[in-house]
Formats: sequence, C-alpha cells, structure tokens
Amino acid sequence: MTDNPPVRLLSLFGQAFPQLSPERVIKTPGRELWVAAAAATHDTVTIYATELGARTYFTVRSARRKSNPRGRPLPAWARYIAGVSLALDEMGMAISGQYIALAGNEPPGPRYDYALGMAYAALVYHLNEQLCTDSALLDLVERVRRDYIDKV
Repeated sequence: MTDNPPVRLLSLFGQAFPQLSPERVIKTPGRELWVAAAAATHDTVTIYATELGARTYFTVRSARRKSNPRGRPLPAWARYIAGVSLALDEMGMAISGQYIALAGNEPPGPRYDYALGMAYAALVYHLNEQLCTDSALLDLVERVRRDYIDKV
C-alpha cells in the first residue's frame, strides 16, 4: 500500500476499467477512503473494492433484493453500498449508473464494509450537488445497518 491513496486509486481504477477515465475523485469526509467514479450510460452501479481485489454490480431495483441484476446475492462487502443507494433513492437523490473504484487505508473487515457505504454516500451527495458531513454519513450508514443489513 502506498502513502498516497489517490494515486494508487487512479492506477487501480485504470486497471479495473481500462476503457474509462475517472470523472470525479473525492475523499470521504472523516475517513482516509477515496472514491474514483465515471458515469455509466445505464443504471448499473459497478464497484471495484481495491483492498479486496473484488468487483460487483447492482441496480437500485436489484439492491432491494440484495442481489445483482442476475439474481446472484451481493457479496457482504457491497451490502452497505447497496443499502445506501436505496436510502438515498428514498430521500429523492438521483442514483445514476457509475463505475466506481474505492481505495484507502482501512483494513478489510466489518469496519471496511461500513466505510465503503460512507464513501458511496459521499459520492452520491457530491453527484447530487448536496453537502454532507461526517456525522450525516455516519447517521445514514447506521440507519442502513439497522434497516437493510440487519433486517432479515
């Protein structure tokens, strides 16, 4: 891991999505987690978690079922991101298709999964030209944990 997550992120974004260049690179408020994103021409959100070397995708519709559009279950690390997309959609924010890579200094595990949800929320706030704070992101992701992650 390098000392400069944005540089590493740009490199890994290029490897994950070789046909694209990131249109936005943002830092998650209160975290050492960075997001690089490029708009998609469809409604699918494709995510590459660099620390895991893993990729998945979903739509708002498939996120309701905790699956990808083909019906396969979302990996545990992506569930906070999917839950955040639903919560923000219900709040009236536009959830557009994106190609996203995330990188930072957070070790994989439950805290990492939670932080991924915060990073994705920060991106959606940014895309919707809305301000967000660390505490607002924490509140949102905590609500996602209660209402989406822990809900059977």
